[in-house]
Amino acid sequence: MCTPCDPHPCRGPEAGSPSRPQWTGPEGRAAWEGSVARAAGKRRGSGKSTRGGAGCVDTAPSWLPTACFSSVRRSSVTMSPKQAPRVPWMLLLLLLSPAAGETFSGPAIPESNSKALKPQQQEGGGAEGPGTVPTRGFAHSTTQPAASATTHEAATIARNTSGSLTRAPSGSPTLAPTGSPTQPPTQFPNPTESPAPTEPICPPPATPCSKAQTQEAQEALGEALTDFALKLYQAFAATKNSESNIAFSPFSVASLLTQVLLGAGDSTKKNLEVVLSYPPGFVCVHQALQAFVSKGVTSVSQIFHNSDLPIRDSFVNASQSLYGSSPQALGNDSAANLEHINSWVAEHTRHKISRLLDSLPSDFRLVLLNAIYLSAKWKQPFDQKKKMEPFHLRNTVVQVPMMMSKKHPVAQFIDHNLRAKVGQLQLSHNLSFVILVPQTLEQPLETLENALSPELLRAVIRKLEMSKYQPTYLTMPRVKVASSQSLLPIMEKLEFFDFAYDLNLCGLTEDQDVQVSEMRHHSVLELTETGVEAAAASAISVARNLLVFEVQQPFLFVLWDQEHKFPVFMGRIYDPRA
Repeated sequence: MCTPCDPHPCRGPEAGSPSRPQWTGPEGRAAWEGSVARAAGKRRGSGKSTRGGAGCVDTAPSWLPTACFSSVRRSSVTMSPKQAPRVPWMLLLLLLSPAAGETFSGPAIPESNSKALKPQQQEGGGAEGPGTVPTRGFAHSTTQPAASATTHEAATIARNTSGSLTRAPSGSPTLAPTGSPTQPPTQFPNPTESPAPTEPICPPPATPCSKAQTQEAQEALGEALTDFALKLYQAFAATKNSESNIAFSPFSVASLLTQVLLGAGDSTKKNLEVVLSYPPGFVCVHQALQAFVSKGVTSVSQIFHNSDLPIRDSFVNASQSLYGSSPQALGNDSAANLEHINSWVAEHTRHKISRLLDSLPSDFRLVLLNAIYLSAKWKQPFDQKKKMEPFHLRNTVVQVPMMMSKKHPVAQFIDHNLRAKVGQLQLSHNLSFVILVPQTLEQPLETLENALSPELLRAVIRKLEMSKYQPTYLTMPRVKVASSQSLLPIMEKLEFFDFAYDLNLCGLTEDQDVQVSEMRHHSVLELTETGVEAAAASAISVARNLLVFEVQQPFLFVLWDQEHKFPVFMGRIYDPRA
């Protein structure tokens, strides 16, 4: 219970205190709060004593329980007998009102800290301002956002079990529990932690393809091989003397690289597909290559590796199934390894190519080898009589053995875009020999080489397919050219550097530190007068209107597969004597 209010300056009008009518309702509440605040301000300004509490009125308004606001029995809260700290009536109101009946707890405040709290209470430094009465609804609100709650410290003092004063934690408003579930704290990644290493993206095992899928892949493969042939030709021409012969098989080189593609992963796979002009993720390309094998062409590819380089079983099985060969391990004896490789090549080319390598690095890791030999013959033979005819080189004229036929079936036309004569001769096994020769003797071969593109080559082939073979007086040098070329500089000319840097063959081996030590391509092309059909024994006379096709200067050639429409061989003959 409260004792009667002590005499206080706020009771008389002489101190500027508010009158004491009976205020009720919301208007009365607001007016009463304002008058009390003004009176308290005047008292602080006048320096008069505020003994008995923060304010004193005789009659409490209807919205508060009847109580005395001037003093509180000392026995209600145990204080130090020497000096009891002055507690703000705002906090006592929270303790005495029903809203303060809920439990608030906090760390105990030592006696030394209670004195430190006194200056803050005298200043009235709450967010509500001095003398402001907090509302009960604030403590029970469940709809007001947390961001709108006051962030100023609100201390609640209560008695704990030991009789000492306790204070609610500071830094947050003293809101009543709302009962809503507590959100778990957001977990942020530690920026100091390094990401876990990722495994290289490796290709899945080759899946079987249906007949329809293989047929569709063959059409795309023919287009890609034509593009790849022109890329290879330009790369060979850039690395060789302009007055040298060139012969290579884009089909054979593509077969070797596609076998490597079977075990390539991530960037190496993408880069190989770009070089080979394959569409991304070319499905059934391995099966399509096997369908392109021609009876007149003998092509072999082989991967040799050091014995300390582990090869995945999945690659061995896939390579054996799709290409009929699997990687072979070599020992540490370089001389024995060299002999083994050359013997293998000679055996698989019917001794047409007896020696492929002259040396082998002692620290080799991977060696990629490819050899091709053409055994096709002319569909109609040439005359067996050998005759020396002039052949015009750049600055001189030389005599070379020429093949002649008075009525040889030739499809021909003049291509004005290339400024070249184009002729097509038939071979066995559904192959044809396409010749592109400058239109005049004064025109250098480089002009034709620079003008030729994949689109023009395909246009030339399409026009030849629509042209008729007509009896033609034909003279051309004998074609016999052999070429052995390291493909590593050729691949770099094609802007493919993976064989020397950052090679990813995770599908072939688990060893990530692997490089290609050597990649070599050997080709032999020989076309003589011999044919597969016997010439008819009949008198032949040359008519005045007989077509003529003479090859008496350097020329380009393409050995074309007419069934699958792709280049098997490609090159140039600059000097037939070489």
